[in-house]
Amino acid sequence: MRQHASTCPSDPATAGQTATLKPRRKRTRHPRLAVGDRVRFAEGTVSGTGVVDAVTSDYSVIWVWTDEGQGRRMFLQGYGSIVTAMA
Repeated sequence: MRQHASTCPSDPATAGQTATLKPRRKRTRHPRLAVGDRVRFAEGTVSGTGVVDAVTSDYSVIWVWTDEGQGRRMFLQGYGSIVTAMA
């Protein structure tokens, strides 16, 4: 006869307790940019300028056509990328 592993806690005193939630890390929010805006970006060791090509409706993803032949880049909100409008 096989024995199955149980996912229930072995100590009944801890059965009703919930796990402590870890604090969320601070997310960098992209500004509300529009298609055609000139921007400056930085992500890791890559930085530069370009023009916004597309933006999702919640502004969590921004696509930029970069200057100086770096191509089209996608920036995800909260993953260490910084995109700011140029004045």
